[in-house]
Amino acid sequence: MSAQPGPVPALLTADEFWQLPDPPHGGRLELVEGRVIEHMPVGERHGAIAAELALALGSFVKRHHLGRLDLETGYRVARNPDTVLAPDLAFRAADRIQGPPSDRYVDGAPTLAIEIMSPEDREADVARKIQAYLDAGASRVWIVRPRNRTITVHRPGGDAHTYTERDTLASDDAAFPVPGFELPLAALFAD
Repeated sequence: MSAQPGPVPALLTADEFWQLPDPPHGGRLELVEGRVIEHMPVGERHGAIAAELALALGSFVKRHHLGRLDLETGYRVARNPDTVLAPDLAFRAADRIQGPPSDRYVDGAPTLAIEIMSPEDREADVARKIQAYLDAGASRVWIVRPRNRTITVHRPGGDAHTYTERDTLASDDAAFPVPGFELPLAALFAD
């Protein structure tokens, strides 16, 4: 005798998703095509890399008045069904900012979305996120792979390049409109 499938859960809108309680274990939630995806809290290496990236990117963005750097902020990148993603870090150029920070999601994509891979992340899920950000209008998506010590920079149109510890990311890699940004990956991945 085969088991009968259970009822299919209803798809949530971003507004319904906003009303959900925080996960009890301290992780975070994302909404992908109307379905809730739960992420466990990140590990120490993940957090350390996120902090280093926030310092490097944030100081450049602030010094040049380029826009805003966000940490784990929800971006509604698709509607009907809704998708709300929370990149580890995101840069929004000044022309994408509409007033002071709100308590809700940002509608649309960031200029640069940065996802730091955790050991349990699946490549297929990461590929879907990259495509969702780019389809919504992101100029760049960085996939940081701490275990490999690489960053892959994705651009619209399918262009992607993987940088190693021998490389330095520059302003164009972050979609910054001014030159001068440099991020040596050897320093970022130093233990």
